[in-house]
Amino acid sequence: MENQCNKNKTIVLAFSALLFSASVLAQQSEQSSSQVALQEQANPQESSDQATDSEAGASGPLHPAQLAAESDVVVLAQLDRLDYERRRGFPVSGSGWARVLLRYKVQDPIDLVRIVEEGFGPDRCYFPDVPLWQELPRFLLFLNRGEGRDYTGHRGGCMLEVLVTDNNSYAVRWPQDDLVLNDDELALVEELAFVGPGSTRDVSEMTSISREALLRDYSMEDIGEFTFRYTRGIPLSVFRKQIIGSEALRPQD
Repeated sequence: MENQCNKNKTIVLAFSALLFSASVLAQQSEQSSSQVALQEQANPQESSDQATDSEAGASGPLHPAQLAAESDVVVLAQLDRLDYERRRGFPVSGSGWARVLLRYKVQDPIDLVRIVEEGFGPDRCYFPDVPLWQELPRFLLFLNRGEGRDYTGHRGGCMLEVLVTDNNSYAVRWPQDDLVLNDDELALVEELAFVGPGSTRDVSEMTSISREALLRDYSMEDIGEFTFRYTRGIPLSVFRKQIIGSEALRPQD
């Protein structure tokens, strides 16, 4: 009789625990749903942007030839100034200006482009921050017309970093996260001596593991005083002719 009573108590306690767990899970699910709903109500544009980012980011960066073909404007430009609104240190809207150095695909002569952006995510076109005392970096830009005389960045990748070599020529740095090349095009990558903005990176605040990964994965060299330098790239003239191609740079009607 006592054994049967203990068994009944065990069953009751197990059932009570199961009900309690189910209640907690239901409350957590409800709270999570409420938080998402409140966030969407407070920032409807931000929620929409996140959904768009997820859809756009699924395919990843595009090949430079496709970027050029789908862009209204392809230019080599040097960053001029930034005016971004930031949240927690990250840009969420605003404008970046860049001075055009070389025009590859344009319908009208332009010397200065303003790239307007809103929202956040991997497909947004925000320039990186640069110290005020440093020479401003250069980028190969893939842009589309916006409102008025403004431009927006291509959602498949709007910029590739371009560095200057010791013989005063331009080269697209390799590797970089948004640069997509096929196996044959990798043969065009060569060792180059880079100078000027963007050619080096301060690694003083990195761990030794991170520094080793940077040397290995980005083909950098240690030049001392916690400074690494990029060593590989593709000359811009080669990049334009053999990777982008003249057809992709033909102005759209």
